[in-house]
Amino acid sequence: MSSSINFKNILVVGVGLIGGSIIRALKGSPFSGGVYGIDSDKRAVTSAYDLGLIQNKDTNIPKDLDDLLVIFSVPVLSIQEAMSQINIRINTENVIYTDTLSVKSSILNTLKTLDRTFLERFVLSHPIAGSEQSGFEASSATLFKQKLSIICPHEDNSESDVSKVEEFWKTLGSYTKKLSAKDHDELFGKTSHMPHAIAYALMDSLYQDLGEKTFFYSGGSLEDYTRIASSDPIMWKDIMVSNDKSILRSIDSFKSSLDRLSELIETNNATGLIEFFSSVKNARDKSISGKKD
Repeated sequence: MSSSINFKNILVVGVGLIGGSIIRALKGSPFSGGVYGIDSDKRAVTSAYDLGLIQNKDTNIPKDLDDLLVIFSVPVLSIQEAMSQINIRINTENVIYTDTLSVKSSILNTLKTLDRTFLERFVLSHPIAGSEQSGFEASSATLFKQKLSIICPHEDNSESDVSKVEEFWKTLGSYTKKLSAKDHDELFGKTSHMPHAIAYALMDSLYQDLGEKTFFYSGGSLEDYTRIASSDPIMWKDIMVSNDKSILRSIDSFKSSLDRLSELIETNNATGLIEFFSSVKNARDKSISGKKD
């Protein structure tokens, strides 16, 4: 996907799965500017430097980086501290901020309490890419290829800044769509956060009943379904706390569907079960087909 990165320097804050994938993707892109990465895990920074992916070999970065894009890829509840640290570390007015996090309203609320420059120059974004694995060693240069990246402009952003962030993600191989922060959180509360909650709960239930024999007699479908229960606990704790109302509404809706299914099973309603399964199958097939159009 042809595009261009309209910055001279890029700083990634958090060199884990997503942040590490960004700097790996930049290595294979047309971008020829400076790439820097910092992380509380010094080993991740050292590994990225040894691979020639970033220009700093430790957590010290130049303070006067000009024409800079700062990308925050840290746990949701850590972003305010990360922003405070960056404000100390860099000394330039020519900077745009973005992020990779899967909750937006809480970040926007935090921005409104900080220096207005952060609010105006912070373009919220969320690449819809990831893995149940975590850390720099799990990162991949192709993680964003043909994946959706959501941009969440707010009223204080300029069109120019929003466009630059869009072009950045497109250069890494993504295609982009725009949502408000509120709509983003409601949507991903349903399609991402709730499924993770269910996967954790299902694995908890299975392990309480079966222990280490949980997968002993299972086919691949159970492993597929519970794969995301191996995701980073700290990251998902932050997401559940930050988007709690949307997630709880989604869980209540899921409970309603599960109650309907339980009633059909309890009453041996074979016709009702066929109708339920057929309706759900058709809904999924139609939704998947619509995504490909």
